[in-house]
Amino acid sequence: MSSPSPVHIKDTFGAIFIGALVTMTIYGITTLQAYFYYLSFPQDGIKTKLLVASIWVLDTMHAIFMCHALHHYLIDQFGNAAALRDGTWTVFSSIAINVIMAFIVQWYASCLLECALSDPHSISFFTQRIFKLSPLDRRWWIAGVIGFFVFAHFVFGIQTVVYLFIKKQFARLKEVALTSALPFGVSAIISDITIAAALCMLLRNSRTTFEDTNTVINRLIIFAINRCILTSAMAILETIVFTILPNSFYSLAIDFVIGKLYANSLLAVLNSRARLRSGTTQEESSATEMSLRFNVTSAVANHQTSLLQVRTRDRDRSNIADEEKGDQRIVTVSTTASNHSRKDGRTLDEGLAL
Repeated sequence: MSSPSPVHIKDTFGAIFIGALVTMTIYGITTLQAYFYYLSFPQDGIKTKLLVASIWVLDTMHAIFMCHALHHYLIDQFGNAAALRDGTWTVFSSIAINVIMAFIVQWYASCLLECALSDPHSISFFTQRIFKLSPLDRRWWIAGVIGFFVFAHFVFGIQTVVYLFIKKQFARLKEVALTSALPFGVSAIISDITIAAALCMLLRNSRTTFEDTNTVINRLIIFAINRCILTSAMAILETIVFTILPNSFYSLAIDFVIGKLYANSLLAVLNSRARLRSGTTQEESSATEMSLRFNVTSAVANHQTSLLQVRTRDRDRSNIADEEKGDQRIVTVSTTASNHSRKDGRTLDEGLAL
């Protein structure tokens, strides 16, 4: 009877430990995102608030299960190599929680299309949003393809978790690689890419002649692509690592992180609604402010011009009046002087006559 292969701590629980550190950092961001959501959007409907609460609760449970697993392997079973070969229920349950969170985020609208539809009080399924935006001749097959891959991702994920609970040992995960583990990773990649591609295509076809509307649509397209790149890249990396290094736990460490990315992508989209809507609002308000400033400046300038004209007219009138008074004084002085001259003239004549 062959002895069991030794456990390489660096490639197994060392990888899980590093993944746990990264995961807890992202969990802090998730908690902060949830806090900002309830602080910024108190007017949202109860369904949206329950969605955020459920995502945060699931993410918190995942963090608790992950910490319990690390404590079990690195503290409770320290020095017990045989115990490191068997998976604990918290490890398998954490994978199940990630599957559920990915299913919720992929199926729910995530408010990407909600921003464009100006409907902040409703949340519906991602597939339903795409179904409503699609042309009539394309609705069923677009929504059907996306729904198929999202549901396949969920089913293969649950199947993988069930097999893990049955087989218990990490080394036996290779036995279900082709039947559940690899299809689970591939379906996750395809579902993310198809959702992002459908959103980009439908939003691109929704362009109008209005520049502000097209600006919002472009932002939504960029956001959908960024979300797809982040989650799909991690899913591709997890699938490749699991295929190349099946005896290591690097793929499990990546799976710890990918669940947090799904949760953060949902909360980031919800929190970005105000910023996406405020793009055109700020432009309109800036234009309005400039118009108001121009109008106020014009009014002030016109008022100052009117005052200047009035003051000039009053000054001209005052000058004319002063000139008229000056002429009158000159005439009076001239008349007085001539009278004095006549008097003095008569006196001089009289004196000469004498």
